[in-house]
Amino acid sequence: METTLTLQKNAITETYYDMQNLINKIVWRFYKRYGGDFEDIKAEANFLFIQAYNTHKKQKGRFSTWLYFRTWKGLLDYHKTLYQQIPPTILNEYENNMPLLRAKTNSFSSLELLDGVGNDTITLIHLIWNLPHDLPITSGPHPCHTKAALRNYLFSIGWTGKRIKESFMEITRIINDN
Repeated sequence: METTLTLQKNAITETYYDMQNLINKIVWRFYKRYGGDFEDIKAEANFLFIQAYNTHKKQKGRFSTWLYFRTWKGLLDYHKTLYQQIPPTILNEYENNMPLLRAKTNSFSSLELLDGVGNDTITLIHLIWNLPHDLPITSGPHPCHTKAALRNYLFSIGWTGKRIKESFMEITRIINDN
């Protein structure tokens, strides 16, 4: 009995080491798309590996395919439960403080911000400020969704990757300097 358990542990460990790059790829892709705490996502993915290992049926398909499916779906469920745990009071505080935030932003001059900035960056900033909510550009509530969607939109209108990267880097520089 003990040798069977040891063999099973060795098989799980060996399979984990074989699939570790795939798990890391899934975790990194999920983190880039949805954000969150990378270490928590990695820990959840490792837990999902054990579940996938225990539920895989060899006659149904390859383990790597099953692992990818189970891990991605499990991370989506994990992300959903985390989002549902946000207390509504946090959202209410944000809505209650909106008039204060608007009052503070009225003293801000966008012309001071755009002084000495390139034309591409100005175009990108105006696009961000005037982002229509009904367009398919905004694909989610997280800021990384909007940034990725903006990047895709700029690619679709003919901007190069270098041009887009330089504009975003200039915006980051402006924000960090002020």
